Amino acid sequence: MEFKRLADYFQELEKTSSRLEITRLLVSLFKEAKSSEIAKICYLSLGQLAPLYEGIEFNLAEKMMIRVLACVLDKSEEKIRTEFKRLGDFGEVIYGTNNKKRETKSFSVEEVYQRLWEIAQEKGTGSVERKIQQMAELILDLDNLSAKYVVRIPVGKLRLGFSDLTILDALSWMSVGDKSRRDEIETAFNVRADIGEI
Repeated sequence: MEFKRLADYFQELEKTSSRLEITRLLVSLFKEAKSSEIAKICYLSLGQLAPLYEGIEFNLAEKMMIRVLACVLDKSEEKIRTEFKRLGDFGEVIYGTNNKKRETKSFSVEEVYQRLWEIAQEKGTGSVERKIQQMAELILDLDNLSAKYVVRIPVGKLRLGFSDLTILDALSWMSVGDKSRRDEIETAFNVRADIGEI
């Protein structure tokens, strides 16, 4: 699945407040995705790269994301900070722009996930600068809608309005067409708190 398609689903999910409709959208998303992508889609839709117990952190705070967007949008950090304060969301800051520097490419969910994973794994001397550079390069490669969601993931504010429990509902609906397997799936999740593996 192209990441742009996942971003389309994220946009629909963000606009939806009905839990039933969110579940229906997740079922459609999972059915459309390849089986090898579903774990990564589950993690990304929760704004993470792995189960929480693995402790995979981006360590990209708001100040660093301001630097990333200043680089991407060719604006001063002060302008980005002001825009962020006005909108309250880095995703909206990037979404509403028209930057000629960007050459959008088509990436799969797995390719974007892999690049985010590499950014999260950067450690040691100079890692902050490398993270900023790699994040800026990734955003420059993406269309505005995809970039909107990618910039939200490292700062932990994806804003899709559901939790892993809604994903468990969707997995039940996907497998049997109703919520009848929810208890069984939730029991497995309680034993192994890894939504991607479940």
